[in-house]
Amino acid sequence: MIVEALRLLNMLLSMLGNLREPLVNVVIQPVLTVAMLCSLYLGWHIRDEGSLAKGLRVAFVDTRANREAEQQQLVAALMQAELHQYATSGKLIDELLGVALLHSMGAARIRLGVVHNGITGVTGTSMLRYDVTNAVAAPGRAAGGTVVNEPLSTWSEFLPAMLAGRCQSTSMPEVHNFELQARMQLLGASSLLACPVTDVQGKLLGALFVNWDAGDQPPAGEQMQELMDFGQRIGAQIASVLSVRGSLELPLSLVGQ
Repeated sequence: MIVEALRLLNMLLSMLGNLREPLVNVVIQPVLTVAMLCSLYLGWHIRDEGSLAKGLRVAFVDTRANREAEQQQLVAALMQAELHQYATSGKLIDELLGVALLHSMGAARIRLGVVHNGITGVTGTSMLRYDVTNAVAAPGRAAGGTVVNEPLSTWSEFLPAMLAGRCQSTSMPEVHNFELQARMQLLGASSLLACPVTDVQGKLLGALFVNWDAGDQPPAGEQMQELMDFGQRIGAQIASVLSVRGSLELPLSLVGQ
């Protein structure tokens, strides 16, 4: 029994001895290939990162989970920055509206409407909408609530003038758009001055709405023209604020993470 076991062991040792050389030849070539590829991979990252330590970290330490965690941290930081920027810009816009109200000769309130692509129609074409994002009112008057995703057709009474860079005034009897009539009645307004909010490239970003309530006397003649000129200047300043706010919005590729 012992003799048979020794014979079997001797046979196995002989087989391994015969296979040793082929095994070395079979294993060493893939090992060298992997080593070369790892060297090239590491060298590529060292070149991109500019240092050996950073290259090693990116090549062999950073995992997909780590990259996703860093991406989430970046999105969170951008969101915080956007929130702070939004709050700061909102406060600045309210201050500009307050200045405009002081120069508006008895107006009850001033509201800011911002144009955006709200929905997509059945044809696949984006349909322009607007939001009323900021409003200030004279003492004892209501500023009115915010408005979200309203159709831009509400502005049909004065949109051509604003696209041409001009303000336009109108009174309740002159208003033919039903939605605008309803909006003015809801606010208690009897007269309205609409001025464009246009950026330096001439793009219409929104509109300022100066309201006079029933019993208020809106200016006329030269006074109205002065108010229109002032409204256009305030609109241009607000457009600058809106442009800065928009430049900090999160890219869609990050929002989707």
